[in-house]
Amino acid sequence: MQVVSLLCRIPLLTARSGVRFFRLTTFLGGSVSVRSRRPLAGAACLLVLGVGALAGATPASADAAQPFTGPRADAPVVLTGSQLPQWSRSAAIGTSYPTSTASVDGVRSAHNGTVVVPPDPRDATAANPDDITAWKFVGGAWTQIPVQVDQKFPYFLANAHSDFGVYSGTDQELTYAWAPDGHATGEEAWKKIFGQCDARYAASDAATQATDLSTMTANGSFSPAKAPATPETIADYTHAMQDPVGKLDDDDEIAFQAGDAGAMAPLSTPTPAGTTGAGQTVTIADPKDPSSVGYVYLFLKPGDAKYSAANGYVQMKRDANADEWIDQYSFRDAGTDKVGSSNGGYGPNLQGTVCRTATTLGDTHRSAADGTPRPSTDRVPRDGITVTTNRYQLKATGRWMVRDYKVAKSTGGYGDDLIDRWKGRAFQQSPDSSVSVVGFEDEQVNWEANGALLGWRQGPVRAIREIWGADSGTNVTKTETYYRNADTYRYHVRVHPIPPDGLYTSWDYNKGTASTYYNTLKPAGVPIDGVNDDTGQLDQLPDTGVACPYAGQPLPKRAPCPGDPAYIDGPDPTFDLVSAVDRPEEVAGKDDNGGLVYVFEFKGATSLANADAVPYYRDDACLDDGTGDDPVARPWPGESSTDSSVKQGYVDYWNAHGGNGLLTYADLKCQPTKPSTMSQTDYDSLPTWQKTPFQGAYASHGIHFFVTHDSDNAQQGEPINEIDGQQWRYAVPMTSPRNVIGGDSSQPNYALNVIAPLQAQVLPYGEVAPSSDVPEVPFAALMPLVAIGVIGGGVWLRRRRTAVAA
Repeated sequence: MQVVSLLCRIPLLTARSGVRFFRLTTFLGGSVSVRSRRPLAGAACLLVLGVGALAGATPASADAAQPFTGPRADAPVVLTGSQLPQWSRSAAIGTSYPTSTASVDGVRSAHNGTVVVPPDPRDATAANPDDITAWKFVGGAWTQIPVQVDQKFPYFLANAHSDFGVYSGTDQELTYAWAPDGHATGEEAWKKIFGQCDARYAASDAATQATDLSTMTANGSFSPAKAPATPETIADYTHAMQDPVGKLDDDDEIAFQAGDAGAMAPLSTPTPAGTTGAGQTVTIADPKDPSSVGYVYLFLKPGDAKYSAANGYVQMKRDANADEWIDQYSFRDAGTDKVGSSNGGYGPNLQGTVCRTATTLGDTHRSAADGTPRPSTDRVPRDGITVTTNRYQLKATGRWMVRDYKVAKSTGGYGDDLIDRWKGRAFQQSPDSSVSVVGFEDEQVNWEANGALLGWRQGPVRAIREIWGADSGTNVTKTETYYRNADTYRYHVRVHPIPPDGLYTSWDYNKGTASTYYNTLKPAGVPIDGVNDDTGQLDQLPDTGVACPYAGQPLPKRAPCPGDPAYIDGPDPTFDLVSAVDRPEEVAGKDDNGGLVYVFEFKGATSLANADAVPYYRDDACLDDGTGDDPVARPWPGESSTDSSVKQGYVDYWNAHGGNGLLTYADLKCQPTKPSTMSQTDYDSLPTWQKTPFQGAYASHGIHFFVTHDSDNAQQGEPINEIDGQQWRYAVPMTSPRNVIGGDSSQPNYALNVIAPLQAQVLPYGEVAPSSDVPEVPFAALMPLVAIGVIGGGVWLRRRRTAVAA
């Protein structure tokens, strides 16, 4: 019906368009003026209806197999409300407050602006997001499938609590309403700034709320700190903000899985039971395979509860201690898990109390909170999560600390943990490098405690969470989206210029679990063994033989000298493409541990000012880049590997793991492969501390932004030069390592889901939904009517033209 409706409406709408001299050639011969096309359009429509009735009478296509399989089935499809104009209306718009206001008032708010709802006559017909359901037609019947509607509206990020807030000002971003709805759960987490031992929203009862208000305004954690202390001021901190447009609007998103698509429903198929009004037909096409077309149908069904966060494809469970307040004094100085020990002036700087403390006597870390509150000026929640689907399981112990990923096995359960850590670097790749006079930043001691969880939500199709802030990138955001078979990491980089060595984001792998790395130029793959195959590194500045006046002074707080360590990574055109954009790569685990496919894409035109994104790859067991968990948890994270405490930390670890207290740092040797002077037997007999004793980089790969210009939007409040990029990752079960990014035509190509994504078009299902008691009309019965209509229309047209000519 939906296709018929479109075909029938096209000529009629054209006739109404006012193009008076448009000529239409017909199979009757000659041409007719626009005024005389309606009868012909009616005849043509009748012919189409007859054909459609025939298709409806014999719905063989309704029993077709699933239209998308393999990689295409794993792809999510995300529509916006603007693609459904019959159900949608205009979105909310807004303007940020002046930057000076944020700086003077000390505001920390994700809503530092005004949001208005423009009038729209479509409001009366706009759909309730909770009523939207999705269906496929298979086996001659409707089958409901999971769908998720995520509302969005403008946020205005401002954090004057950070030392760099005056530079960043306020930045506008279109993002999600984190409030729970009829099918999803969630929290606007940045507002949970209250509580003694655990983060919570402001209390709703008057007595506790009064205490919250007086406490938080007194210590500067409440935002805005200088606002009048009234119950109205704090009331906004008791709940998440809803989308100001309660109905479906043009920037809201509707998500489902391509693998859930079905066949085209026959013409006269009644709409699913319990649904109301006309529906929407989503036609999904594969641009690389025109024969692959699938259909998903959207219908309104008030009160439907078949799919929700409880039974969706993705389960994102927050850790039991996710809301526990911690700060840098919750960890031992030598603790490998410590966070927040650097750049304390950045970040949310939330004051209050913390109930977990590393004792000073013996620097012993308490395994559990002691329950005794102590004052803190920079407390943050832990915010750990576990994401589970039938395809993968991921764990993060914080906002930037993603550190565990397992792919499902065909025999059941999950394989070994592949990932050591997601890693982020600013200014230089390693704390040992000399190329930055500013210093070194990483995901653990810097960014983890200098960011906040903006919000999270989970529904039937996907789970989403967004992180806000990374050191001097006050309004940098990272949005993680978890689908059934894939996850994405979208970065809005808003920061001051960063000179060489720029920014790195990468994934590091666990020794021995990841076996093979593939990219476009290496379709056969290279082994992951701690020995680099990429030659694009500069690990030492050229030694010019000229004496350096800074010799003997500690790095990195001096200018570099010839011969200093550098650790700069550039593209190696013999190993990989020179641009990181739209270029696939894959890491496959050993045996049946599965594989991970990655593709990075730019999402907005504002990224073009900072487009120097090149691939990064290091398979180097001897590179100690400052953080990580495998094969050894990095002692004293963030410090240079030449620091005496770091050296002793490695010695202590290996003495506790077979060294029996007899080892010194000189006994630790990095030899991931057999030296030429040693026999294989002798090499195999070496202890681990004489092979791979340090943290190391195993197939560490990602994106390197060599130099970033200013990307903080010049305090304009709206995006003008921010870097907006997104990395996709697909989890692929496999019984042994193999290329699944297209290097071998016999293998599936998961990279196409990003490089040549499925295309979706939405049309009304039908202006009048057929009811179940309307019989199918055989094509043979319609043929006389078609003939009468066509012949009669032709005769009428010729007489009309003769009369006009006379």
